[in-house]
Amino acid sequence: MRDSLQKLGAADIELRVGKSGQFDVTVDGTLKYTKSQTGRFPTDDEVEDLVGT
Repeated sequence: MRDSLQKLGAADIELRVGKSGQFDVTVDGTLKYTKSQTGRFPTDDEVEDLVGT
């Protein structure tokens, strides 16, 4: 995931260990996606859209 985002020009990427199975996407301090609400991981296209590339 980190490599994909860096290729898109997303400059500030931070991966943090969370609870088992947790996956959140935060952009500029705002939570944009959380697996705990959807029950699934986002697609690469969804993450690209969330990051605004």
